[in-house]
Amino acid sequence: MSEFQIVLFRAIDRPLTDKQLEFMDQQSSRAEFTKWEFQVEYNYSSFRGDVDGMLRNGYDIFLNYSNYGSREIRMRLPNGLPFAKSVWSKYISAEGLTWTPDKTGKAGILTLAPYLEEAYDPVWGFEDYLDAAGKLREMLIVGDLRSLYVLWLCSAMAVDYEDDPLIEPPVPHGLGSVPGEASELLAFFEADPLLVDAAAVGVPKFDSRASQLESIKVWLNSTAESRRAEIIHRLISEDPNALKAELLSEIRDSQQADAWPTAAPTRTIKQLLDECELLRQKEEEKQKKQAAAKAKREAEKAEKQRQARMVEMRSDPKAWIEKSSTLVEQRGTDNYREAASILADLREAIGGDEGGKIARKHAAHLAKKYPTLNVLKSSLRKKELLD
Repeated sequence: MSEFQIVLFRAIDRPLTDKQLEFMDQQSSRAEFTKWEFQVEYNYSSFRGDVDGMLRNGYDIFLNYSNYGSREIRMRLPNGLPFAKSVWSKYISAEGLTWTPDKTGKAGILTLAPYLEEAYDPVWGFEDYLDAAGKLREMLIVGDLRSLYVLWLCSAMAVDYEDDPLIEPPVPHGLGSVPGEASELLAFFEADPLLVDAAAVGVPKFDSRASQLESIKVWLNSTAESRRAEIIHRLISEDPNALKAELLSEIRDSQQADAWPTAAPTRTIKQLLDECELLRQKEEEKQKKQAAAKAKREAEKAEKQRQARMVEMRSDPKAWIEKSSTLVEQRGTDNYREAASILADLREAIGGDEGGKIARKHAAHLAKKYPTLNVLKSSLRKKELLD
């Protein structure tokens, strides 16, 4: 199998400027890029561009994948991690998940790059994984601690849990309602997305939206009228996504907000994986039952349609004989099988010796007229229309 690497960047908050595009043009001679996206693939070499520089100069998220084991996601947070260090340090380590602050200001880059020793299963749908990274970044910007827990789960996939009894960090309340597209990032790192559901077992619910709205309400009530007018003017004249991130940071800094509620960490990664396996088995059983119920409904519907068709056959058998001949003339395996089904239903519709005689007579006629159509003859024999 030949080597393959793909590198993707995406801008979320705002499109790149012409000056920023000039910088991107210097990063690769083979890349295709726009003000919103950057993509390049390799089969015999690898990307040597300045990833962090590109994230600091316009793009917001980065994905790297190779079929020889490398998988990485980076995201730039313009206002930093919206949690106290005493909180986020419990989720971020020096191994799979790291935080690199800028030299000045609040911004920084969150990197998820666990070492997956046996990550050689092929992966596709890279745009979907970028979407998932974008969703987690959006959740981080608004101070949603659940996103940091999901990223920790992704990084924990590199742990040898047989030798390392790694304990989870504090489990954010409301984990069971994490958006599905966010948890899908686990699949990129060869983990089951149901790990989020496994981690949410027994964890209380939490209405994060109501909590955020209350924080916004308190901030608005303490904001001067002139400041509100300025915000409205900027909302009309500037990029709304960038302003949103700035305002959320201002809201957090202006008040002593309550910490996101969490449950005490008690489980190892192995226990989470075991719970996930149980959930996966239940999910597969559920899917089997749903598939069986769907198949039953479709079979019942098909039988009703068949019965209605046989009513028509009894009133005009000649028309259906001609239809079977037309299908055979059109050629094709599906047409041969449908022609045989029509004759079999016609036999049943008319019934008795007469029905069998009419159907078998026309089947013999078709076999004689088209002696080389073996699939047709096989289809007729399966319906017991030919000897």
